[in-house]
Amino acid sequence: MRFTRPAAALMVAFSFNLVADSREVLRIAITASGQITADGRPATIEELIPILRELGKKKGEVWYCREAPEADPHPDAMKVLAAIVDCNLPVLLSSKPDYSDSVDEKGRSVPRQ
Repeated sequence: MRFTRPAAALMVAFSFNLVADSREVLRIAITASGQITADGRPATIEELIPILRELGKKKGEVWYCREAPEADPHPDAMKVLAAIVDCNLPVLLSSKPDYSDSVDEKGRSVPRQ
C-alpha cells in the first residue's frame, strides 16, 4: 500500500509517543518472520524510513525489539537497523516485547527503570 504525503504526515503524527523526558520514542518490533510493527501498527520498511527521518529531526529515539534474537535476523530486521543508523537515531535494544528491559553492551538483559 502506498501513502500519499498527507497520509504519511498523518502516520508520523500518530506514530510517536512522548516519554517522561519529553523525548519522542518510536517502538519498533520485528517478528522472526520479518513482520514489522511501529508503535503496535503494521509497517513496511518503506513506510518506516520517512518516519525515522522525521524522528531524527525531532531528536527522538527508537526502542527496538526483535523476536528470537538468538536466531539469524530476518533481512528486513537488518534493513530496519540500517535505516535507524542512517538517521543517526539512538536506539534502545530490548529483549522483551513490552520494552521493560534493555540489552547492555555484553548482551545481558537489564531491567529498565
